Amino acid sequence: MNTAILTNEIQGFINDNLKTDVHKIILSKQKFTKVSQKELVEQIESKLKSKSKLPTWFNTQNIYYPNKLNLSQTSSEITANYKASLVNGKSLVDVTGGFGVDSFAFCKKIKEVVHIEKNETLSQIARYNFNQLGISNITCIATNGLTFLQESPNTFSWLYIDPSRRDKENKKVYYLSDCEPNVIEHMDLLLVKSSNLLIKTGPLLDLKSGLKELSHVKEIHIVAVNNDVKEILWLIEKGFNSEAFIKTVNFKPNYKQEFCFRLSDEENTIPEYSEPLTYIYEPNAAILKSGSFQFTGDHFNLYKLHPHAHLYTSEKLIEFPGRVFIVKDIYEYSKKAIKKAGISKANITTRNFPDSIEKIRKKLQIKDGGDNYIFCTTNKYEKLIVISCFQI
Repeated sequence: MNTAILTNEIQGFINDNLKTDVHKIILSKQKFTKVSQKELVEQIESKLKSKSKLPTWFNTQNIYYPNKLNLSQTSSEITANYKASLVNGKSLVDVTGGFGVDSFAFCKKIKEVVHIEKNETLSQIARYNFNQLGISNITCIATNGLTFLQESPNTFSWLYIDPSRRDKENKKVYYLSDCEPNVIEHMDLLLVKSSNLLIKTGPLLDLKSGLKELSHVKEIHIVAVNNDVKEILWLIEKGFNSEAFIKTVNFKPNYKQEFCFRLSDEENTIPEYSEPLTYIYEPNAAILKSGSFQFTGDHFNLYKLHPHAHLYTSEKLIEFPGRVFIVKDIYEYSKKAIKKAGISKANITTRNFPDSIEKIRKKLQIKDGGDNYIFCTTNKYEKLIVISCFQI
């Protein structure tokens, strides 16, 4: 951690150059004796990225930022605050502390938070920033999280773990058993130290695969921001052996969409099918990730278009956790039909359709954009159709 970065002169330069092309800075002559051009660029890039991702940090003076790779791997404030809403009690250990965004959120709900980070520089940065943010109930320790738990005589209300999804060669991994730390291998230790675990995994982990690897899963939370799934949260309670509760949440700019179910709800639901009616419904990304394709339609009294299309329809408009469209017309999948309809520009989405969007555009001669939306899908009679819509 280069404390020279925190001087007024250099902080002023960083703030004044947030919109400057960083390539020009990196190639220019070194401006400051104690701070390299590379360090300046790292601070500018990370601060700029934090403007929308971490507004509290961005709007606090003299924050020290890690490189953009470390920043990209941290939670956003939105998702960190959501995690904090799931915990309570006296103490929490953030076993894989990183930049400290999650610890910052947890400290608002938990009396004592321990931030563990094996990278000494990152631990030092987090400690400094917590002080800048006016936080006094987080203790930062630079060590391996599992080592800390093994050596600590204490038990804690909660443990939070965000295993690294990169191997020793910095390649991405997807299975929990391949992540670091390996929570599957160390589950006995974790449950000795706390009866409540919150584990964060990436959005690509299959839910059924995770349930096979993890025990005592009480809740699974699938968290999306603006229809982009950011993380899956596994809430583990020692001794819990019933069916897990699954909650999906999609944060929009001024509200959030929520939907909850259990896997047995999905398995026991027999959907009804229909041709496209007045309205078309497309579930948000969190619901699609959850695999609730039958129960979602049944819960909202909607018809499915096809067993594998995951689009729903109704005659009357309802409030729905996803995008909603009013049907303008339905066409067969042919250049002749689309040309006759006069459609030359549209936003195209495919659901259970053999051709790619690129191939569809070429075949139907449709440019991208505009207010018209097209769903290329298969109906209940296994016929390829084109649904022309307007989004509500």
